[in-house]
Amino acid sequence: MRLVQHVFLLAIVVAWTLTFAAPGTAQTGVTRIMEGEKGDGGYLKTTFGVNPAKELSPAHAAVRERMMKRRVLEEYVQFLSPVRWPHALDLFASDCAGKPGDSPYYKGHYYFINMCYSFVAASESIADYLLQQQAKKNLWTPVSRDALIAGIFVSALLHETGHAAFDIMDVPVFGRQEDAADQMAGFIALQFGRENARTLIKGFAYLWAVSNNPPVNKPNTRDPKYPKDPTEQCFLDPFCAYADVHGTSGQRMYNTLCVAYGGEPDWFKDFVDSRWLPPERAQNCPTEYQGVKQAFQKTVWPFIDQEQMKKMQVRSWFTGQELKER
Repeated sequence: MRLVQHVFLLAIVVAWTLTFAAPGTAQTGVTRIMEGEKGDGGYLKTTFGVNPAKELSPAHAAVRERMMKRRVLEEYVQFLSPVRWPHALDLFASDCAGKPGDSPYYKGHYYFINMCYSFVAASESIADYLLQQQAKKNLWTPVSRDALIAGIFVSALLHETGHAAFDIMDVPVFGRQEDAADQMAGFIALQFGRENARTLIKGFAYLWAVSNNPPVNKPNTRDPKYPKDPTEQCFLDPFCAYADVHGTSGQRMYNTLCVAYGGEPDWFKDFVDSRWLPPERAQNCPTEYQGVKQAFQKTVWPFIDQEQMKKMQVRSWFTGQELKER
């Protein structure tokens, strides 16, 4: 009888230990595609949370079709398959608020990432603009249209995944969370081989390069049915731009370049050779990268299935066209 009791108690102890084990072994949350309208598979046909009855514009409907054909949501779910979230993370795409300036976002406490069709459309326009500039004058380093679009899209997802990790994994962050999310996106990009990394980093960096120097100054075309944009006061206050939770576009560009060069100087030597990344900043980039790496290893790494991660690291996540640099 005592033997039976000892075995029973041992079973309880083992079960208790497994329940409260380290995050890397006990968590089972996954990334999944949120279902919305009937049969859409996560690619919503309308706006999200603002005016669900509104239909997509022809341009955004075309973006949705291209995303579905490329299976971008399905691919990203596979990409995040090594992560064992404490709570399931949902992923979907929609027209967001239906405004031209909509940007992808992570919704804290609701545990979802929403990719906006207008952001993808804007990425395509940025790629077209950069190719025009590439033909007129030398860019810091050449890049193709498909590589730009793919790099901007996935790096934005990585940035929002950083926000998700901070929230779901309860990661403490010193400084601005937006800066930390940029750093995490850059760090993760470097873990999947040279070609994947260059597509991601160049797409992200060129996004901020264009944002820092927009191609034209368009007149205000704000839809009158939306409230006045509070950032319009920046026309009167020259310091208003520094009040945002994000860093300036120029800072985000250089920080992205620095993380990349600091982690893999051989892969990104052309950034310094072309003086896209100033040599003065480049000298300290390895130290900056090590700081990001140490923070990642202490906070996020325990939630990653190492064997599954190895399988994902040897896979190419882009098509041949998306990896071409010119």
